[in-house]
Amino acid sequence: MSINFGQLKTNVGNRVGDTSSALATIIGSFINHRYKDILRRTNFYTIDEDYTITATAGTRDYELPSNFGKELYVYNNSASEDVPYKSLEYLEELYPDDLDDTGIIEAYTIFMTPSSTAASAPRVKKLRFYHNPSTAYVFTIPYILSPADLSGAADELVLDCETAVEYGATADAWAYKRQFGKAQYYEALYEKAIQILIWDKEFSPNQPTQFAVEPLDRDLGI
Repeated sequence: MSINFGQLKTNVGNRVGDTSSALATIIGSFINHRYKDILRRTNFYTIDEDYTITATAGTRDYELPSNFGKELYVYNNSASEDVPYKSLEYLEELYPDDLDDTGIIEAYTIFMTPSSTAASAPRVKKLRFYHNPSTAYVFTIPYILSPADLSGAADELVLDCETAVEYGATADAWAYKRQFGKAQYYEALYEKAIQILIWDKEFSPNQPTQFAVEPLDRDLGI
């Protein structure tokens, strides 16, 4: 089992010889930065398979959960069909005069937008249907969860990558203290640890990776 957030901060503090609470708070941000970088680079993800949206007639925009990362697909349960993705720019360029029209759902898009008109409003992720639904529909939208920041001392990593996290956060802490030679040393250890994680994740005796060789026709000049 992975060690928790509090222990990670302590370990990094010990590595740089500074266990003060002030630096521990800063180290916490370093840990979260490296943790998310590792999850991204190892292509680690968890899926919410059961997420659904019930669209109501005349409403095209729906706010998505805060942990919504990337959708796998959007399926219209009511019409028994997949809904294709189109970028917001594509829809506005192709249908500039009828974006607000009501009709059959032909596409969806996802975009970031402020949650309100307030200047300090946080940005949220929304899904927009085209056209506006003419009736109620139910959509199944399984998605990859975006990992939340570690915050509580007992919070644990979802991937056993504590060694890499410690190396990366230690590199950041040494750089913060302007000890760039030591930071570079730990950065090299961090990169090596990530390579080991990727190898361990991708290599499986039961899943050999092979190339499908296709011979080329010389007569075609290829």
